[in-house]
Amino acid sequence: MTYRLPKKDLDQTLRGWANQAEVFVPQKREGYAQFLPWEAGAELLLDEPHNTRFPPKDFFLPQSETLLTYNRKLSQLEMPALQISPRIIFGIRPCDARAVALLDTVFATADNPDPYWQARREQTILIGVGCNQPATTCFCTSVGSSPFDHAVLDVLLTDLGEAYFVEAFTERGEALFANLASADANDAEQADKIKQQASALLEPAFTTDNLKDHLDQIFDSSLWNEFAQSCLGCGICTFLCPTCFCFDIVDEAQRDERVRNWDTCMFRVYSLEASGHNPRPSRAERTRQRLMHKFSYWLEHADQFGCTGCGRCVRYCPVGLDIRAMIRKAAATPSEVMHAN
Repeated sequence: MTYRLPKKDLDQTLRGWANQAEVFVPQKREGYAQFLPWEAGAELLLDEPHNTRFPPKDFFLPQSETLLTYNRKLSQLEMPALQISPRIIFGIRPCDARAVALLDTVFATADNPDPYWQARREQTILIGVGCNQPATTCFCTSVGSSPFDHAVLDVLLTDLGEAYFVEAFTERGEALFANLASADANDAEQADKIKQQASALLEPAFTTDNLKDHLDQIFDSSLWNEFAQSCLGCGICTFLCPTCFCFDIVDEAQRDERVRNWDTCMFRVYSLEASGHNPRPSRAERTRQRLMHKFSYWLEHADQFGCTGCGRCVRYCPVGLDIRAMIRKAAATPSEVMHAN
């Protein structure tokens, strides 16, 4: 179903939702956009051409969470009760929603689901806002997506100027907008034009034809050393990435807790083995791992690139490393693999 939501009614709509669920919306705090709980009078950031600085994956995979506690009195391990209230994330961009779909292939598998991830996913409604004018750092169309991709979204909004064109894809999404007037043919036509114009603004960042095979063939290339010369190994690219999911599990003895924390393959100690051997001893191997994971290993795992083109790693890298330029250079690097006739 499609509806029309006048912008003047948005505050009233959010107020109504807040009576039945926690509502999170992009707002400006500390100089940048981030998802915060909605409050009456909150100034929303829905018109900026770029994403929130921090990806919303934190709603499903918290940066730090307790998995187990140790009850000293009973001398037993206990699993904390997951008390997750219904939540609505309003204003999520399509690239971040697509990232949630990718992470579902890791944490919501039929054989070995993560109960913490699943519980949060089941209680969360995702309402996306398409990107009328993608930022210069965005490249979603180069990785098989688009500024109006609706993967796993319950609802997608298109900004028509004075109103939003609302497309509901699930029953629970439709229930949130059922009291609105239906959109008409003119609204749908205008929305289609906006979507086409937005996609046309994004020129191809790199070619993906045979990219995986080529990356596999240049695994031992000196190119990775060249990339690593500029890299600080700070991990910003991975911590701000909506699809990176590396984590570490530690036992906090003083707190009697087993905790899962975000980690990153860009840190030297991440791959350090107990024997002292490190299969990725330098930033060259770690830089290679990051790119290979996104553009080769994810294809083996889910038949999709592990990058959604959100552009955060481009926007926030302190030394200006651009993954788009790295992929272009990697694609142009001659392979040393010899094929038998």
